Amino acid sequence: MDNPHQVVLLSGLSIHGETMHRALQKVCTVKWVARKSEFRTDPVRFPLSLIREFFRLLAACKSVPKSNPPIVIVHFIGLDAIPALIVRRVVGCKVMLYAVGPDVAAERKLLQTSFLRWAIRSADSVLCSSGKVEEEVRKLGGSVTRVLPAPFVPLELRIDGNKEFDVVTVGGLTDEAKLSLLVEASAYLDPSVKIAIVGEGPQRRYLTTLSRVHGRNQVSFLGDLPPRRVYNTLRSSTLYVQCSSEEGTPSSVLAAAGCGLPIIAINGDLDPELKELYGLRPIVPKDRYAISLAAAIEGAMANYSALLPEISKNREALESYSKSWPSMAATAIFS
Repeated sequence: MDNPHQVVLLSGLSIHGETMHRALQKVCTVKWVARKSEFRTDPVRFPLSLIREFFRLLAACKSVPKSNPPIVIVHFIGLDAIPALIVRRVVGCKVMLYAVGPDVAAERKLLQTSFLRWAIRSADSVLCSSGKVEEEVRKLGGSVTRVLPAPFVPLELRIDGNKEFDVVTVGGLTDEAKLSLLVEASAYLDPSVKIAIVGEGPQRRYLTTLSRVHGRNQVSFLGDLPPRRVYNTLRSSTLYVQCSSEEGTPSSVLAAAGCGLPIIAINGDLDPELKELYGLRPIVPKDRYAISLAAAIEGAMANYSALLPEISKNREALESYSKSWPSMAATAIFS
């Protein structure tokens, strides 16, 4: 690809990072510096992890011709901003932060808020996954912001009938993700209904305890999985549930719809972008209680064949959206 733009993507090794990497390849020459683990899972050695990441990022940036310095995009505003901003001082690159939702909308301690304000104000600009996320970034002091919705990359996947899980969700195990609602909903479902929760986070112990309190064994906590295994888990599931109202529309929701899964979104009626931008038609429970979520899950499973036309429309809408995303990305990043 003959493209003068050079981007170094700094992100975790996740479905979200891989999707962004694949999508950016249609826009520019991109290198992906992927971190394999979360800093918070190893607080004693995280300074060493940051140093290692700094040198990997520095090497990637130095490999780009000096006549065309790269843009570093930090996917998810967190500690990754530190090595990126230091590298900028060394090689003179631009640094863009990509705010996805929970990184700026979650409740934080004063120190965490101070760090976010510093990172946002220090970056050259901040890309935001939605208008709502942009509002949060501006509250934190962001002055140069642009909206760039989550990318979707169609995958050549063989969708078969072998289903391991009835319900799946992907995301961080945080209070903002509201996954306790899904765990609580399991108490109202038949014990044969199998639920997979993919991801890690500070609420892992609380959620596993909550699942035991309900006396059910149908909730499986799969932890952080590499992207290929996330896709395989989506393919082997029947329904996708999105409980959070603060995470925007993560790549995993789009990937699930692309894999042919109906989307149950707790706050789907409050998220116009699902329909207006991505063209998705989510199933919305009548209210935000566990028993209503369980009823929506049961209804979707019982009437799955009736959902097939909507599933097909979702996939067609995402195919169309994926064709428009490169132009949106080029405008947001390079203009």
